[in-house]
Amino acid sequence: MDQSEEVVTECSENDIGETGMPLCREPWENLYILRRGILPCCYGNPVGYSFPDYAEAWNSPEIQEIRRYLSQGKLSPYCMECLGCPIVQRYFAEHPLENPAMKQWPFLFGLINRLLFRIPSKIHQSLSKK
Repeated sequence: MDQSEEVVTECSENDIGETGMPLCREPWENLYILRRGILPCCYGNPVGYSFPDYAEAWNSPEIQEIRRYLSQGKLSPYCMECLGCPIVQRYFAEHPLENPAMKQWPFLFGLINRLLFRIPSKIHQSLSKK
């Protein structure tokens, strides 16, 4: 292949973790050195790294763990906390029950159901029988 040719890989809307490619290449390509800490991606929110220099951070166990998850087509625990990331948002759109914000919905639905004298659950039961 000629060096001037650029390889472009297109991602469809439903290919998260199914292409054999890492979900995100950011931890292999960049490291963000900020006053608040060293981050493995531009959407990184939680700063859990206190490395004295970038060379130590580049192949640290924490970043290696993130890379391992991403190379397997999964989101790491660190990534799951980065809710501003478009890849994480798309993942949660496709897997809403894994979204930490959605874990409180069963409680809220139960509360609403009780406040409305269990009418929503009765309607749901009658519709599901048909």
